[in-house]
Amino acid sequence: MTTSVLSVQDLKARGWSPTMIRTLLGAHDQERTTNRLGRGMDKPARLYQEARVMELEATEAFMQARERAEAHRAAMVKANQTRQAWQAEMVARYEALPLPQVQVRPLAGGVRPSTDPTVWQFHVQRFARWQTQHESVMSSVPAAARRAAHQRMLQRYRGEVDQAYGWVECREPQYLSASMGDTG
Repeated sequence: MTTSVLSVQDLKARGWSPTMIRTLLGAHDQERTTNRLGRGMDKPARLYQEARVMELEATEAFMQARERAEAHRAAMVKANQTRQAWQAEMVARYEALPLPQVQVRPLAGGVRPSTDPTVWQFHVQRFARWQTQHESVMSSVPAAARRAAHQRMLQRYRGEVDQAYGWVECREPQYLSASMGDTG
């Protein structure tokens, strides 16, 4: 007859934290080098006798440790929610900033503005300077969210440039990202 054992994953499903496992249970009772389907694993699974686990779960020490772990988990969830809300507010502040004013450049020699790449490059440079001036607003926002906000602002600025020159949307979307490169 084999004794019933629990893996670390099983213990976590029962409310055990890694610290509780380490301090209350201590060393594991067995190791398993294959998963439940019989396939080999890179790292052996630590197993604990179910009878020993149940005995510890009935103690006051376990109840107190579980309460502390639940309070810690709740605090971590709240901290994560607070951080996400703060980052969303920083992105909203950045996106609410006024963009640089579009100054229509005079064009030389009858060149059509929509075909002159220097026109857009002039405005990209103005946008990049503006973005550098306001980068501190986004300093603690994760890189992916920062890049997405920069891209939205560039698209907004592009719309203002197009409107100022009377351009119909004649440029491909990849022209936008290729002209600025990685803004994050």
